[in-house]
Amino acid sequence: MNFIRRKSELPGINIAPLVDIIFLLLIFFMISSNFIKPMLKMELPKAIHEEKKLEKVDIVITADSNHDIYINKSLVKLEDLKNALVDRMAAIGKYDVIFSGDNKIPYELFVQILDISKEAGSTSFSVEHEKRK
Repeated sequence: MNFIRRKSELPGINIAPLVDIIFLLLIFFMISSNFIKPMLKMELPKAIHEEKKLEKVDIVITADSNHDIYINKSLVKLEDLKNALVDRMAAIGKYDVIFSGDNKIPYELFVQILDISKEAGSTSFSVEHEKRK
């Protein structure tokens, strides 16, 4: 007696849903990542009053505990800070600067950065800090 056998399909993996998930994860991480602030571990000074943050910040000057200075994510020497600020301000047409510095930096470095940013033409200079608990 001959039995009729169905043709068996070879098992396979459909990768279309996997590709969709990968693209969704890529889009999620691109949207949720922060492109403005440098990824530096810093201890910001504490203050009693907390100011509201600007909605969109284009120029952030950061000074870490090693006295390295960054404009957004670009490392800049103190001597080149004025030229870099002038170029960045002219490129984006915005003259607001936010300073974010580690609490271990000397006050002299803060004043130098403030003077340089005013010389470069900044109209607003804000200092980022954390609120005391």
